[in-house]
Amino acid sequence: MEQKRLDGAEQAVLHAVRRDSAVFDKRVLRSTTGEVIFKEGQLIQVYDATQEMSFTTTRKLLLGWSAPR
Repeated sequence: MEQKRLDGAEQAVLHAVRRDSAVFDKRVLRSTTGEVIFKEGQLIQVYDATQEMSFTTTRKLLLGWSAPR
């Protein structure tokens, strides 16, 4: 029974992630400039792409996303 609860919780999280990313993608694609303007109170995270092109193994341990703002 505990495993069924865990599976249900996992599915709920996966659904929420898919729904949120679909809404975000729709907002970006709808914009002609590709710019998204966030309103006060919205939760955002910023991706740090500076480490993306690095070939060092330490980059794997660094966080790519900022803390929620």
